[in-house]
Amino acid sequence: MLTKTVTKLQPWARALTISTHRSKELPEINVSQSSILQKQVTQYANLEKTKKPLQVLMKEAQNRDKNKLVRSCQYIHHEFLVRLAKVVSHLQNLPYILLCNEEIKRVHDLYMYAFENMLLQQKIQSLGDVDNFNETLSGLLDDLQDIIWLLSKGFHASQHHVTSDVVRRFMDYIIIHRLCNRILARHHLSMHVNREGYISIVNMELDLKKLLQRNATFAANVCQNIYMDTLPEVKIDGHVDTKVAFVPNIIDYVLKETMKNSFRATMESHVNVLEKPPIVCTICNSENFWHIRISDKGQGMSDDILRRINNYCFTTYKGGEESEYSTAFGEILSTANVERGSSLAGFGVGIPVSKAYINFVHGDMKIMSMNGIGTDVYIKIPHIDNLLSKLHI
Repeated sequence: MLTKTVTKLQPWARALTISTHRSKELPEINVSQSSILQKQVTQYANLEKTKKPLQVLMKEAQNRDKNKLVRSCQYIHHEFLVRLAKVVSHLQNLPYILLCNEEIKRVHDLYMYAFENMLLQQKIQSLGDVDNFNETLSGLLDDLQDIIWLLSKGFHASQHHVTSDVVRRFMDYIIIHRLCNRILARHHLSMHVNREGYISIVNMELDLKKLLQRNATFAANVCQNIYMDTLPEVKIDGHVDTKVAFVPNIIDYVLKETMKNSFRATMESHVNVLEKPPIVCTICNSENFWHIRISDKGQGMSDDILRRINNYCFTTYKGGEESEYSTAFGEILSTANVERGSSLAGFGVGIPVSKAYINFVHGDMKIMSMNGIGTDVYIKIPHIDNLLSKLHI
């Protein structure tokens, strides 16, 4: 048997799950400073990436044999060397003052460390080498899971020393680069297990109502611990039986960010109000797209804020200028048992990252707000049939 069921996962197979836990401390790293390593970074950074359409990934997952599994390892090994080297090169081309920032320097070191580990990986020649490589790859995903959180913190601290255009170009690049790498790695790992309802990294029966409920529960639990107040009800209407084929990690991040924002806005605009207005989620399934609308009555945003929420490092969360609840909410979200990339309170990246994710899958995300009343977030995503040849990983 070339595949394994997920009833007893190999250690590396943990990377296939939607992350609900993260280590409390960042990994210890010891990066080589050798000129030889830097030359190899430059060499690989000058090579072209080999992207694959989603359609190809799904076909690979359906047609597996010993040789294909070994070739998949060989492809991922080389491809990650190229992609990691390109990120290191991009980081080294940032203005020097940014690289002096502790968090941004750590991002550079983490990527250099990952590149070096991949470089030292033994040559993959047979099925016997596969588990060792998969463990290395899974460890790489763990080590790099906090990249967006670290960059957000670093750029937020350095925003007065660099133009917003520099931040935007780099963050746009790194967000999609990281997303593609994680999808590609999870695809490769998925070829070694059988997961019910999945083809590669695509959940063929993703229940949108359950996904909304799970993210609403997450936000509600955080609010319950902080505000010690009654919570808004979450109502789900529309085409509530809709199941779609999609990559769950992408939409899970977006819904977590959106639900978090709606809960916080509702709670802080209705302090000590016994019956808070509900948060209403509407699902729509049309011929070519599926849609989700999340609507709250959290007093909305001014036109000035609405124009700026798509900018990295812009946030309405400002320690000392908002209520004690705001501060606590941000702290809890930053330390909750979720991937830090899913809880970026205070650094102004949740909305632009969400939009980048939705744009990547050829969808659309619009935010409509009525100041003094509330905010509606509209998410529109093509059905998988319209993405198979368009979406290149």
